[in-house]
Amino acid sequence: MNILEKLHEIEEKKCIYNIHYCKAGIGFCFYDENKDTGTWREALVTDCYYGTFEEAVEAEYKKL
Repeated sequence: MNILEKLHEIEEKKCIYNIHYCKAGIGFCFYDENKDTGTWREALVTDCYYGTFEEAVEAEYKKL
């Protein structure tokens, strides 16, 4: 699978809200409906940051 196919697989299983590019690296921000207590911002989760976009996609794909 190429990187875009893996990204598509992640998006089908989890709701990607945003992809962060910052000093810490690159991380996916997911919306977790189980953590939504009425304020949608409380339901946004970023597990960790990675050095490159490809590393981020590979790591999140393995978590599926």
